[in-house]
Amino acid sequence: MNRKLYPDNWESIAIDVKTAANWTCQECGRPCRKPGQKIEDFAEWLETEAIEWFPDLWDTKIDDELGEILVCRMHRFTLTTAHLDHVPANCEPNNLRAWCFPCHARYDLKAMPLKKRLKAERAGQLNLFDRPLEVEYAS
Repeated sequence: MNRKLYPDNWESIAIDVKTAANWTCQECGRPCRKPGQKIEDFAEWLETEAIEWFPDLWDTKIDDELGEILVCRMHRFTLTTAHLDHVPANCEPNNLRAWCFPCHARYDLKAMPLKKRLKAERAGQLNLFDRPLEVEYAS
């Protein structure tokens, strides 16, 4: 993520998008941790108020010395702000979505060819097309 490509008020824009979504992923409905909320408090809230999501907080790993251990996967409950067109300067409301980290990562992975092309164009590579390449996005 190149911060130079984002507007100076990006943090404020991103917080507004997440707040408007009530700190819930607009793709899958996953509740996400709010700024300043302690991990322990969020985990307890999940266990009591959003129990269907609680199992996603943990993975079981096998350690050679300790055996089976639980690993907290809090990043799954981090809300991000996604640009649908992958252009950081385009902060129009219809281009932004509040998505949890897994949904955002899946979306970005599908658009990897476009992201590589945009990066190359920003670095000075010429585009062979008269117009931007049209890409369909599945959300």
